[in-house]
Amino acid sequence: MGIVKNIIIDTINEKSRNVFTIDDMIIFFDREEVKNKLTINIGLFGSYATNYKKMRDIEKKLKKKNIKYYYYTSEKLKDLGNKYTFNDNVTPKFNELYYRLKDYNPNKVSYYTYSNFIRKCEDFKYDFTVYLFSKFGLKYITWSYYMDESIKKETSFRSNIGVKGNNLEAEFKNYEEKKNMKKMLGSKSFGNTGSIDFFNTNSRRVFWYSYCPLDIDDVVKEILKSSDKYYYDYYYYNKDLKECLEDDRLDELLQVDYTFEIEDYYYLALEKMIKISNKFGDLGFKLNQTITRNNKYNKKYNIEFYTTGELEKTTLENIIWDKKLQTPNINMSKVHRIYKEKYGKDLKKLLEENKKIEEQIDLTQKTLRKSSGGFE
Repeated sequence: MGIVKNIIIDTINEKSRNVFTIDDMIIFFDREEVKNKLTINIGLFGSYATNYKKMRDIEKKLKKKNIKYYYYTSEKLKDLGNKYTFNDNVTPKFNELYYRLKDYNPNKVSYYTYSNFIRKCEDFKYDFTVYLFSKFGLKYITWSYYMDESIKKETSFRSNIGVKGNNLEAEFKNYEEKKNMKKMLGSKSFGNTGSIDFFNTNSRRVFWYSYCPLDIDDVVKEILKSSDKYYYDYYYYNKDLKECLEDDRLDELLQVDYTFEIEDYYYLALEKMIKISNKFGDLGFKLNQTITRNNKYNKKYNIEFYTTGELEKTTLENIIWDKKLQTPNINMSKVHRIYKEKYGKDLKKLLEENKKIEEQIDLTQKTLRKSSGGFE
């Protein structure tokens, strides 16, 4: 018996030396707690060998679900480095299943527990989409999604059972799951700031260009190079974003739809860890939560872009006023001529609208003075 006990202790001590590496899903177990419970909680019909087998089986289950596990001490948790954050904290907690936010930031790696992970993934994708698509004439975005909010609640009760004439107290656990669906909506509009990037990459050329369209990947890389939050790898590995931009937007579609989804294997990993915790929590392999809230939803976006004509007017104005945009490939004489011919007539309309506004302002000011007892 003592030999197996020492094997358990030596195995965990050896694995506790494993260097922390970047993985999609991770969990930290308290080294001393696991060692103590595996060598103390033997049970009526158990043995050290039985607990050792349980430990190996748990490790296999975690590995099968791609969950990287660590047997660490509290001191070692504090020494992972500032590059990593866990629910926005530098130091992680024991017995929490963390998921990596795949934002491809080379300088910072962020991990979150499941509910926070879902929210952060969706928020980041929305922000990234707005940032990139605003460079290509984003006008309006709406979203709607159905949220499947499942709450698993653990309840327990104790009862005396008779085993071979002995009264033993056993604990039974029951799990209740409640589900409901919520449809949520939102929208946001964006001003027309022009889009030199759209015209740089659009296959249908306009008269003031004298060169072939640029490669969209090169343009996106250049756009993201100026950001310290968004990276090209995120764009590259999110194929739905690439398709929206390269196949739809550059084909001059004015409306694009796509759906945000979280891969099932993240949720399935959480379910597996809950089962392990329920069965082997007394051995130190547990999750902190007894109530686990799982938000599963598909979020549908509808994206609307400005028309080519609307973008062209503002883009030409940007080119005329910004010498940095006046590259050798742009025919400035055509820029000036096209702007005068196509959009010069807008001036008359703007002056008429401005006159009406001035008249309305004048009338409002006079009315306010009269209402205050003044005289005209």
